[in-house]
Amino acid sequence: MTTATPRALTAPPVWVVLGALSLSSSSILIAIAGTPTATTTFWRCGLALVLLAPLLAWELRRHGLPDRRTLWMGSLAGVFLGADFLLWNVSIGDVGAGIATVLANLQVVMFPLVARVFTGVRLDRRFVLALPVLLVAAAAAGGVIGPVALGENPLRGTVFALTAALGYSGFLYFSRECGVRAPRHVVTPVFFATASAAALAVVFGGLTTGIQFSLGPRTWLALALVAVFGQVLGWLLVGWGLPRLAPAVSSALLLLQPIGAVLLAMVVLGEVPSVTQVAGGAVVLAVVWLLVAGKPRNSPHQG
Repeated sequence: MTTATPRALTAPPVWVVLGALSLSSSSILIAIAGTPTATTTFWRCGLALVLLAPLLAWELRRHGLPDRRTLWMGSLAGVFLGADFLLWNVSIGDVGAGIATVLANLQVVMFPLVARVFTGVRLDRRFVLALPVLLVAAAAAGGVIGPVALGENPLRGTVFALTAALGYSGFLYFSRECGVRAPRHVVTPVFFATASAAALAVVFGGLTTGIQFSLGPRTWLALALVAVFGQVLGWLLVGWGLPRLAPAVSSALLLLQPIGAVLLAMVVLGEVPSVTQVAGGAVVLAVVWLLVAGKPRNSPHQG
C-alpha cells in the first residue's frame, strides 16, 4: 500500500482540484442566500476582503509589494470577475444552480477568444469547429430547447451564463499573468481582484437595486460561506496552482467545479435537471475535456 508523499500533496494539480471543489459550493450557497445580484456580489467580496486582509499583510511583509503592472492586472482581473458574478448570479435563478455552473464553465472555450483579443494568438481550428456543437449543447443544458426545465427564464439564464463565462475567462487570463509575473504573491492578486469586483458591485447596485444591509441570519451565513469557500479558499488554491500548470491541464481540472455543483444542487436544493439538460451538460463537459486534453502541454504560460 502506497502513501501520498508531502510533495505529492502540495503539487499544483492537487491545489487546483481542491480549489475547484471548494468553488463548486458557490452557486448552491448563492441560491440559499436569495439576495439580489449586486448584494450577493458585494457581500461575498466584501466579507472575503476582511479574511484576505491579514493574509495580504503577511505576504507583503514577507515578499514586499509586486510591481505596478501586476497590481494593475490583478485589479483588471477583478473587473472581469465582478461582471462574471453579476451575470452568473442572475443565471442561477434562471436555469438552476448546477446548470448555471456548467454553462459558466464554458470559460475553457472563451479563454482562447480572450487570449486572441489581448495577445493576437490565432484560434485553434478545433475550437472553431467545436463552437456550433457547444452552443447547441449549451442551449439544451440551459433548457432553451427540450422539455420544461429548471429555473424561471431558461433563455435569459443561458445567455447570461455564457456571457459570465466570458468574464470568467478574462479573470483567469489576467490572474494567470499575475501568477507568472509575481509567483510568490498569491494573496495580493486575489485581494486586488476581489476589491475591484466589490467596487463594480457597488456601481451596479447604485444603478439598479442598491446594496441590501438588513439581512436575516440564514442569508448572512450563506453569504459568509460563499466568501470563505467560493472566494478566499477556492481562489487562493486555484491561484497558486494555475500559473504552475499548462492551461490545458488547469482548464480540465477546473471542470470538477461544474460537476460538483450539479451533484450538490441535486442533493441540497433538490434540483433534478431534465434528461435533455443532463445530455446537453454532458456534451458540454465532454467536448470541453476533449478540446483541452488534446492541447500541447509544453509550457505553463501558453495562452
